[in-house]
Amino acid sequence: MKRQPVITGLGIVSPIGIGIEKFWEAALAGRSGIGRPTLFDGSKLPAECRIVGEVSGFDPKKWMPNLAYRTAGRFSQFAVAAAEMARSDSGLNGLNGHRGQVKVAIGTSTNGLADVHQPNFERFTQGREIKPWASLEFPAHAATNHVATAASIHGQTMTFATACVAGLDAIAWAADEIRRGTATAVIAGATEAPLSECTIAACQAAGVLSSWEGPPEEASRPFDRLRSGLVLAEGAAAVIVEDEESARLRGAPIYARVLGQGGASDGGNLRKIDESGESIARSMTLAIQNADLLPRDIDYICAHGNSMIDYDAAETAGIKKSFGKNAWNVPVSSLKSMCGQALAASSAIQVVAACLAIRDGMIPPTINYRVTDPECDLDYVPNVSRQGRVRNVLIHSQSIGGSHSVLIVGAPA
Repeated sequence: MKRQPVITGLGIVSPIGIGIEKFWEAALAGRSGIGRPTLFDGSKLPAECRIVGEVSGFDPKKWMPNLAYRTAGRFSQFAVAAAEMARSDSGLNGLNGHRGQVKVAIGTSTNGLADVHQPNFERFTQGREIKPWASLEFPAHAATNHVATAASIHGQTMTFATACVAGLDAIAWAADEIRRGTATAVIAGATEAPLSECTIAACQAAGVLSSWEGPPEEASRPFDRLRSGLVLAEGAAAVIVEDEESARLRGAPIYARVLGQGGASDGGNLRKIDESGESIARSMTLAIQNADLLPRDIDYICAHGNSMIDYDAAETAGIKKSFGKNAWNVPVSSLKSMCGQALAASSAIQVVAACLAIRDGMIPPTINYRVTDPECDLDYVPNVSRQGRVRNVLIHSQSIGGSHSVLIVGAPA
């Protein structure tokens, strides 16, 4: 018999807040976490590139023992913090003899590139000694292992490297493990700490960064006609996915049921996206069908909305193709207007926001939406959060190369 996966715990480290209540308060208030960099010297970058979404006030000592936090990459520190928050929120701390039945799935795009690999490569080029832990803390799987170690988990550990969709893919995999009965619970999510002069310069060279010359907090403006590119950011989010029956037996809070997922690929270009939205529509339609729903059953679309001209246009087109005449009736909003583009972490952050939207009947806004774009003419919940009935949320994320993932979560029965 298939088991119903539910989300019972949430944890988040974001540019607009650490912890779900601080994050959610800021999101509903439309408060931006985007500003000038403080983690690195951006003086060599063009002025318009000195805009990032940084996590402020993060103290790794709260989440990791002394030796671990001193050697761990920032992306691993974020992952442990988000996972421990989620575990505490769900009451999954008292695992006792069931640690072998709990799994971990974490996604990341840039892993320890910015603060582990790059500094050690500089040491190498200068003829200085490389830190002995560099090769252990740089790989993507380091964060997953740190999460498992912190929680003393002995079940399977998985790392997803599907770029921006990796957070959704990790959580979708977790839901599948619960349905198949191969795990009692899964700690799933994604983490990123990509901020450095080198990564910013690389993104600028690829032509994906915002060229906004006004106030930094207005640089990320998804679906707005004046949008010019994304704002790179950092952060992490984690959820606890487990079987609904066992969650109810232990009295765990249930935020949402994981109802269905879908995916597709443009099969086209690494940089450019198919602006027709065909692949996006396929992934959305597949997820809706797998959830045994109809387009009219979706109450909110938590969009990718990365503020790139072609990506936002393609997402809008995909929604129209998948939802038909209902496309103009469903609210759509982008957290990246406030948090920036935290790559894989962004899609996990979207899942946390979707769960909180269901819990509170509130939809966060797309801030900085000022000038209407004829190609982006849906209801993007401009600038002010909105109260409403939220039972089913469709979450969409897309990666470089035109990979698309969709997850649908619904209110507890």
